[in-house]
Amino acid sequence: MSLDALKSAFAQVPTSVAIVTTGSGSERYGATVGTLTALSLGPPMLMFAMKQTSSLLQRLEVGRPVGINVLAAHQHDIARRFATPGIDRFGDTRWCEEHALPRIDETLLWIAARVRDQLSLGDHILVTAIIEHTQTEDLAPLVFWRRGFSAISNDRGV
Repeated sequence: MSLDALKSAFAQVPTSVAIVTTGSGSERYGATVGTLTALSLGPPMLMFAMKQTSSLLQRLEVGRPVGINVLAAHQHDIARRFATPGIDRFGDTRWCEEHALPRIDETLLWIAARVRDQLSLGDHILVTAIIEHTQTEDLAPLVFWRRGFSAISNDRGV
């Protein structure tokens, strides 16, 4: 199978868009991730994947607090900003500090967690985290599908 065919196949699977953050004060870090999922209810855990080359990974050692900001439909510009290397990602982003972590304003879901494990798989690192706090808002989610951002309607009709 060619790399292009594989990318086209994976592009058919819509995924949530989240910003993973860590640090506090002037030492804050964040990156966009497209692979995030619930892992366990007991204990409450989640997992996300990041490229092995991500500069954020070196700051996500076991036991480190981590924030998960699941983006709402109107936040595609934030997703792009946090996926762009070499810029001040927080500079034009409205955020606050909560649970000693950077929290982006107006997100669909905020999770404060603590890194439990990291597992190297292919060209990515799978990070698991124990969830310590969540807060949700009644907003439509931002998803990544067919290599672009889309919104899912807030209504429940199918």
